[in-house]
Amino acid sequence: MVYFFILVLLTLAIILTNRYRSLNRVPCIDVHHASSEEVIVDFRDYNDVTNKKVSEAIVIPIAYLKRYYHEIPSKQVHVVASTKLEKNIGIRFLQKNGFHVSGYTLSECMCQNKENLI
Repeated sequence: MVYFFILVLLTLAIILTNRYRSLNRVPCIDVHHASSEEVIVDFRDYNDVTNKKVSEAIVIPIAYLKRYYHEIPSKQVHVVASTKLEKNIGIRFLQKNGFHVSGYTLSECMCQNKENLI
């Protein structure tokens, strides 16, 4: 019984840390410095997008990503998100489905010309 309890706790710890774990090799780049062949995908909710809209971005809130990811026209993607959790879930999903995420921008973070690896 004790071993079962430890196994359940260990499994929960692995699942939760995997969800909140940072992604490697995806730099934080200002969205205005994204390359012209990249498609900008905005994961923020529609209410957040209206306040600070990124021009030429495809707006797919993270809740709708599984349903509408096939509408992203290119495999080169730059991600805009509002939180780190939203960014991590979205980038993992896109990478799993064959997209190359070249960078990300958080709406609450001002990256301005710096490339910080997470």
